Amino acid sequence: MKHLSREKRIYYLDPEGEPALTIDSGEELIVETWDAFEGLRDPVQLDAKALKGPATGPIYVNGAEPGDALKVEFLKITPKEGPAHMVMPGRGFLEEEFTEGYPTVMTIEGEQLVLPSGIRLNLNPSMGLVATTPTYVQNTASDSGPYGGDIDMKELVEGSTIYMPVFVDGGLLAMGDCHAVVGDGAVAGTGAECSADTHIRVTVEKGMNIASPRALTPEHFVILSYGEDLAPAMKQAVRDMVEFLVHEKGLDPYDAYTLCSLAGDVRVSRTFRPISPVKMMLSREALEQLG
Repeated sequence: MKHLSREKRIYYLDPEGEPALTIDSGEELIVETWDAFEGLRDPVQLDAKALKGPATGPIYVNGAEPGDALKVEFLKITPKEGPAHMVMPGRGFLEEEFTEGYPTVMTIEGEQLVLPSGIRLNLNPSMGLVATTPTYVQNTASDSGPYGGDIDMKELVEGSTIYMPVFVDGGLLAMGDCHAVVGDGAVAGTGAECSADTHIRVTVEKGMNIASPRALTPEHFVILSYGEDLAPAMKQAVRDMVEFLVHEKGLDPYDAYTLCSLAGDVRVSRTFRPISPVKMMLSREALEQLG
């Protein structure tokens, strides 16, 4: 099985960039990723360092062309090293009230994350940054769009599958920013940032022509949306799910809208930034009844 080292890190998605690795459709591989702080754990260093958002890649998938999608299955996500959290000045929901950098270094004991206070949280490792490369150069950190990006979707755990639109030949897939634990919104600025070894399978889905990423998690079908203003982004996420149910599952528009209200949730993936990713989540129990 191929192994992609985290030393193959990038900070930009570049359609002209050289692939770090080339694979065939359906191939499995291990991708090693840095945490968002790139291994720094000293509180003084953490306090002085801005997040760069490194990603590992890009991965060229043979046969992938614009209009296709990459099906990325997360078979295993293994956090490494002690995770860290950072209250970032100028970031988070309460940035005007919490104005100082406040680093917290945690440990992993078995299947739990242990905070310095002694509080224990069950591990729920998820991949925060998953992206194909758009037709233009794009920073890996803090932004998201139809290519995915820094989506911070806590449901993207092992056993999940995400479908990523392809915009350039090979897809040029990249990932990083694993979280040992994170809450919706990452309200204080970051999750429990950790490096990880992630076992994935990548398959080309020809002619899928999706406008934005979709995911199947253990409990939900998810469509991701994004926008500079949160309310329009949330509305678009709902609209996208309704259109999926109408055009791909054959529901009447009002029936689809009703189902979203009863068996769906619209949530903010992470804190307010220039581009906010939003997820519309539909219960798989409901979706699977539609065939």
